[in-house]
Amino acid sequence: MTKEIKPNVDPNIIRVFVVRHGRTEFNSKKIIQGHLDIDIDATGEEQAIKLAKYFDDFNFDACVTSDLVRCRSTIKDILKKNDHLTEDNIRTTPNLRERMMGPVQGMFIGDAKEKYGAQFKSMGEQEEDLLSRVESEWQLLVKKATADGHLNTLFCTHGGVITSFTNYLHDVKKYKLGEGLSAENLRVPFNTSITVVDIIKSTGEGTIQKFGVTEHLGGQFEVKNQDLR
Repeated sequence: MTKEIKPNVDPNIIRVFVVRHGRTEFNSKKIIQGHLDIDIDATGEEQAIKLAKYFDDFNFDACVTSDLVRCRSTIKDILKKNDHLTEDNIRTTPNLRERMMGPVQGMFIGDAKEKYGAQFKSMGEQEEDLLSRVESEWQLLVKKATADGHLNTLFCTHGGVITSFTNYLHDVKKYKLGEGLSAENLRVPFNTSITVVDIIKSTGEGTIQKFGVTEHLGGQFEVKNQDLR
């Protein structure tokens, strides 16, 4: 199979593979997770296995992941295949957690809407605080990759994080969009989807090359309910 996504071989470029965690039981039941530490379910395990197989011929130089178990479980097989990575090149951090959703965490979306109305989506942690903590990890990643000559970095986080941060990269940091992408594409991506971001080491200029690719799952899948986190 000719893959849509390929590893980077250009020493002037940092390529970041942004992966959303596999499906959880709360995803399937439409329960708001936020910071709740829910593991992936059987479907999520299957997705993670397919993701690892897709990345079978990739050699990652580093990995940065949310510390929540649904992210760590999603990439465990990828890390097993990249056993050359040292502790210094694997960072597990709460800064990549999903947005903390306050009183609606653990609630069914329908119940949260009924109780709080449309404002339920903005409860808990503020967007600017989410972006600040994710941006700090992004800058660390770029600094380390530039200093250590990294070409390919794995970055595992959550659907709301990916949506908010890619829009931030495009709107505020002026990252370009790859061929065929538009701002409307930067929505909550499917479980284990892959988003590819390239950064030029010398200038810091970035391009979101691919967004929400699910080729490894056998087709292109999208999240229908964009309220779910």
